[in-house]
Order: sequence, then structure tokens, then C-alpha cells
Amino acid sequence: MNELEVMIALIVAGFLLLTIGFAKRDHDLGIYTMVLGILLMFCTIGYKLYLELGM
Repeated sequence: MNELEVMIALIVAGFLLLTIGFAKRDHDLGIYTMVLGILLMFCTIGYKLYLELGM
């Protein structure tokens, strides 16, 4: 997979987790799912920095 496909996969997975978590926000598992989705969205920023800085 190239960098673009990885970024798209991370973003889609993050949005999916955010959507599922928001739908189930009345339960603890829904809140944790939203947190995981937010962290996954932040991972896209970290991955892009990793690519640009060439580490």
C-alpha cells in the first residue's frame, strides 16, 4: 500500500469509529469508541508528519 491508501484507510476507519461511537454514546462502550476514533484521526497527523520529515 502506498502512503495515500494508508491515509485514506486511517481516515475512513476513524470516521467509522466516530460514527458508531456517536450512535452508541449512551453507553460506556460508545464513549470509548469515539475516543478511539479521535485518537485514530490524530494518528493520521502523526503519520503525515512521519512521512514529511522522513524518519
